[in-house]
Amino acid sequence: MNGFVKCDELTDRGTVSALYEDNWDYLSEALNYLDLLIYREVLSRQQTSPENLQEILKGAYISEAEVERLLSGKAEARSIEMHTEVEESEQKATALLARIEERRKASLEGSVYLALPHLAHLFALTPFEEMIVLICLAPELDLKYERLYAYLHDDMTRRKPSVDLVMRLLCTSSRERIQARAFFSHQAPLFHPRLLRFAGNGDNPLAGRSLKLDDRVVNFILGIDSGNQELDTYTQLVTSHPNLGSLRWSDELKRQLVNLLQSCIHDVDESQRRLIYHFYGSKGTGKKTLAAGLCAEIGIPLLVVDLQKVLRGGQSFKDIMHPIFREGILRPAAIYLEHVDYLLENENQATSYLQEVADCIDEFSWLTFIATEKYWAPAGLFGEHIYVGIELPMPDMMARNQLWGELSANNGVLSEEVDFNELAVKFRLTPGQMEAALVAASNRANFRAGEDKTIQIDDLYFGGRAQSNQKLGSLSRKLSPHYTWKDITLPQNALDQLGEICAQVRHRQTVYETWGFDKKLSLGKGLCALFYGPSGTGKTMAAEVITNELHLEAYKVDLSCIVSKYIGETEKNLAKIFQEAETSNAILFFDEADALFGKRSEVKDAHDRYANIELSYLLQRMEEFEGLVILATNLRKNIDEAFFRRMQFAVEFPFPEAKYRYRIWKGHIPADAPVAEGIDFNFLANRFNITGGNIKNIIVNAAFLAAEASSPICMQHMIHATQREYEKIGRGCTSDEFSPYQDLLRVS
Repeated sequence: MNGFVKCDELTDRGTVSALYEDNWDYLSEALNYLDLLIYREVLSRQQTSPENLQEILKGAYISEAEVERLLSGKAEARSIEMHTEVEESEQKATALLARIEERRKASLEGSVYLALPHLAHLFALTPFEEMIVLICLAPELDLKYERLYAYLHDDMTRRKPSVDLVMRLLCTSSRERIQARAFFSHQAPLFHPRLLRFAGNGDNPLAGRSLKLDDRVVNFILGIDSGNQELDTYTQLVTSHPNLGSLRWSDELKRQLVNLLQSCIHDVDESQRRLIYHFYGSKGTGKKTLAAGLCAEIGIPLLVVDLQKVLRGGQSFKDIMHPIFREGILRPAAIYLEHVDYLLENENQATSYLQEVADCIDEFSWLTFIATEKYWAPAGLFGEHIYVGIELPMPDMMARNQLWGELSANNGVLSEEVDFNELAVKFRLTPGQMEAALVAASNRANFRAGEDKTIQIDDLYFGGRAQSNQKLGSLSRKLSPHYTWKDITLPQNALDQLGEICAQVRHRQTVYETWGFDKKLSLGKGLCALFYGPSGTGKTMAAEVITNELHLEAYKVDLSCIVSKYIGETEKNLAKIFQEAETSNAILFFDEADALFGKRSEVKDAHDRYANIELSYLLQRMEEFEGLVILATNLRKNIDEAFFRRMQFAVEFPFPEAKYRYRIWKGHIPADAPVAEGIDFNFLANRFNITGGNIKNIIVNAAFLAAEASSPICMQHMIHATQREYEKIGRGCTSDEFSPYQDLLRVS
């Protein structure tokens, strides 16, 4: 403390500047005024309760002499000489208060920052409430006030100001004391935003309850930019903002956003209408970046609030949100609420949570950003406040092409083979996901041995896939593709169709965007292919070949997790599948698709009606889906005609002829496997009319027989494994069918 101005100096106005030097200069004089109020109360006590407790144990009693010593300023450079007359002390207090108000007004007009008046302005505090704050602030600045308050309480243990003490210092009549109780209600400006709280036992009468100023408010008044450490778990203050003009959004959109923002700044004090921007779009589309760019336009930081962490924090939602929004006023900062989808998913409490958010906006925040991945309508939640919902869509292929080039400039050296157009076509990523993909690719390149850390195309494929396999695993199984074109044996027409499927995926940008076909199509921009043919003819293998060729990921949908006996559950599961696939750039592979895509039946009961509803919903989602869907079925005739009409490709996987079986027999044996001479592949291909799946099983079983015998794979192992495969599939075989190798058969 710098000491207090002596009472004699109050009339000497020429010795003090009209303006306060700074915030501390103002607080010092305000504390002088508080000292006069305390001294007046001491004089009143001396008149009614003369000192007669000297016999009390030393240290448990504060005498009037001790109080006079504390207020005399003997230990301070600047002191206030207190008089013994109550009337004179009141006159001096009144004179000092007038002086403070005059200097305060002049200082504010002269742009001198005074924190306590600013706090009063922010939270619409009355002069009475401002004095309550000062009384509670004093012990935080000088511990002598604890002893003074304890004396006035007649209790050495009660060192914090009480409601009764505040009333004695500030009220001059019983009527004023009764009216002042309203300042201590839970909805009062001091208590609703948690500037002040009650300390100690809540069972005491209101007058006897102690008061504690929030630590964040103390630091705010003292000009200490400490933030609120209790909120660090849930919030992040963003002060480094991008230039709005450099962001990828259209100039028209940015102009509209800024114009509305600036008009609200001019009207905020008069209309009290709040501005709520709701940005919705996939994760990484730039919602937070756009909000930060808008904040840069008006020169304020952005306080990002993670609602998912708030809800998982274990504390009362209200107890966390009020200090957060209060922090937005104290900074000041715009509030950015992220992961609001997580809040909306909490069906039991979403309504109460949203109402609490709306109340906080109404009370505290003139500028709030709400971020969701899905569209959400507030349905009148924000009353007459200004609510603007704006979709921030995924960048189209042309924009993705450009973004890959721009973002890669700061993420290492790229190989000349990297084709941004190819990346844009194969990965429907947001800008945020692209950045993460580039970081992952750079890390992978740096991890490789050797000096060459150039980022190769495979590194970027790895990074892109890492961003696009978020939640599909819960309802599907990720394929691990091992097969390439050289592994699959099909008629040339089928191979050509598989190649055309890959070509359509590669050239989406050229056809839909460069050539303008997207303007002619509102739906059906995705690619649907039907693979049909007997089991074991290579449908799953073909899906893996396409996956490898396109450097994408494929997920085999688990129908046991999708189809539900409960009404509406199947549609919900399908919605999850397609929603995740849209954001994950994955190929969807429905094996045994007739279980889902089968023909619609005549409605005879409720089960038939809801089964047909599921089919209709599936048709709708497939038309909206812009990725690649592959359906596999053993029988084409089982697929509903409405689905079949929507297929761009229908690839038949026929039962293999002998020439194709020969290639399958030869192609399934790895180069490293020991193979004896004399295996008659022509005999195996021509004699046994089986599918590629059966042939694969036979070769693998023959390899294990050879390993057990510690010998190369030979004809005997092939014959024995074929015999076992026929037994497994229930096809009887005679020894004549194996002629001239029937001697190699094992007799049961």
